[in-house]
Amino acid sequence: MLSNLILDIGNVICEWNPEELMASAFDDPAARREALSVTVGNPDWLSLDRGTLSVEEAISRAQARTALDPDGIARIYANLCTSLLPLPATMEAMHRAKAAGVPLFILSNMQVHAWEYLASHYDCWTACEGVVVSCDTGHIKPEAAIFHYLCERFSVTPESCVFVDDMAENIEAARAYGMQGVQLTDRYEGGQVVDELVARILAERQ
Repeated sequence: MLSNLILDIGNVICEWNPEELMASAFDDPAARREALSVTVGNPDWLSLDRGTLSVEEAISRAQARTALDPDGIARIYANLCTSLLPLPATMEAMHRAKAAGVPLFILSNMQVHAWEYLASHYDCWTACEGVVVSCDTGHIKPEAAIFHYLCERFSVTPESCVFVDDMAENIEAARAYGMQGVQLTDRYEGGQVVDELVARILAERQ
């Protein structure tokens, strides 16, 4: 029986737009493209998500990969946190899910400094039974290990979970692990999707 709702953060609970993040540091379009390739587009970004690389080291390594202004590169990492703008409709729906008695969990690829910022600035996390962010586990989506980590930590079965994410490969990985998956293709419809899944979970209880 479906009973647990799991949400990603990026483009589900908070906006994630790498191009706008680059624009916050560089004006020239060519510079933005190069900055994207040496930061978000580099494997070091995933190491940050895994929690195996410090942000200070990531900045230094990114600066060494390009002739772009080093201060601009540093601004990308500094601006990451505030670029993750809240999606109020989803956040409000999370509180409705809690009020309805539906267990809610978070499963997201997230860097340490970004998660610390989000955790301290928004209260939607209080609606959750548990939070798994990649930087605390050493695993990242779409690896099966991170889905296993959540299930083991919170004693839930894959078959009891439905996972909402904006990335098709993450939904495919969740389904391969045994969960149901819903790809959110419009970040502004997150609240509606959460409400619909809550209604479905409640209906299956009857």
